[in-house]
Amino acid sequence: MHLVLVDDEPAILDILAAACHADGHVVTTFGSSLDALAFLQHNSADLLITDIVMPPPDGFRLVSAARKIHPRLDAILVTGYAQRYSLEDVLACGASDLLFKPFRLQELRARVRLAEERRRVLAHHLRVLTHALEDPTNELLQREARELRAALDLKLVKPQ
Repeated sequence: MHLVLVDDEPAILDILAAACHADGHVVTTFGSSLDALAFLQHNSADLLITDIVMPPPDGFRLVSAARKIHPRLDAILVTGYAQRYSLEDVLACGASDLLFKPFRLQELRARVRLAEERRRVLAHHLRVLTHALEDPTNELLQREARELRAALDLKLVKPQ
């Protein structure tokens, strides 16, 4: 997967990038949300991982703007302010997950794998539905539509 990582703390950005790169992902990093957004204007990515609290625009606005450019872009927000933000805030901006600092690299890797699996499942369902649409009387279409709805309704486990 191609990951775009954004954090205004270089040390955190380096740790995130090293872990994701070691897991075989293509990684592009930015120290500002404006630079990341400029990149996404002309390039695609599979997953955006960004800090929430940064010089404007913050992580929420970055995710919202990035998803307007790339509607299928998945996003994970990261914050050190566990008391200030909730998963509901994160989902409202279009992100799918929230990671609280400090976190273990195993937790980051698990969240990236979860995003990768969501992407794989949704891509599979899209292929099947596209094929089934060639024959609208096909019962497969109805079954896959139900499974896709269920996949989209997956509730993420709240971070501990």
